[in-house]
Amino acid sequence: MTVRLVSAATEHRSKVHLVHREDSGRVRHQQVCGECSLRLTPEDIGRGYELDDGRIVQIDPGDLPAPEDGVIDVQQFAPQVDVDPVALHRSYYVEPDDLAVRSYVLLRETLERTKTAAIVKFALRSRETLAAIRPQQGVLVLHTLLWPDEVREPHFAFLHRDTEVRTGELAAAAALVRAQTRPFRPHDYPNTHHEALLHLVEANV
Repeated sequence: MTVRLVSAATEHRSKVHLVHREDSGRVRHQQVCGECSLRLTPEDIGRGYELDDGRIVQIDPGDLPAPEDGVIDVQQFAPQVDVDPVALHRSYYVEPDDLAVRSYVLLRETLERTKTAAIVKFALRSRETLAAIRPQQGVLVLHTLLWPDEVREPHFAFLHRDTEVRTGELAAAAALVRAQTRPFRPHDYPNTHHEALLHLVEANV
């Protein structure tokens, strides 16, 4: 099955830049070596891995085993509830090509009926990436996942305190939550900061 990944989100990338107050010229950041202070060209720049003691070991990413481009390799299927929201990174819509629609729909319907997600590995920007694929609104959505060692465990002192919540407090809090519960509609919450920024820019033009 041949598919295409389409970003499921468009972030508001900042158009606010550092400028020279005198003439509004953009402030450019130069790539300068931290050891010899030389200004570097792209040909001067390589890759280095920092050891725990601060030393840098130069490496060539081409020497690393590269995952096969263009292949989404299914590792297993798992209950959708097993996918920890904390591990979700980015989301992509999965679009099939014309010859793959039947296989695509079969997979989508199967995941919907079994309430499972496909756990997959694939190459993204030449790096092996872990992801989960699940159905949503008639399409398959691929969520890239953080690796297990990238998700921090919640180690907080308060978790070890013996804190008692009285039954009356819990009942009152639950009643307040029920009174204010309604379906979540993202469009009810516009990005007011972005809108205010656009108004400010328009006023200053």
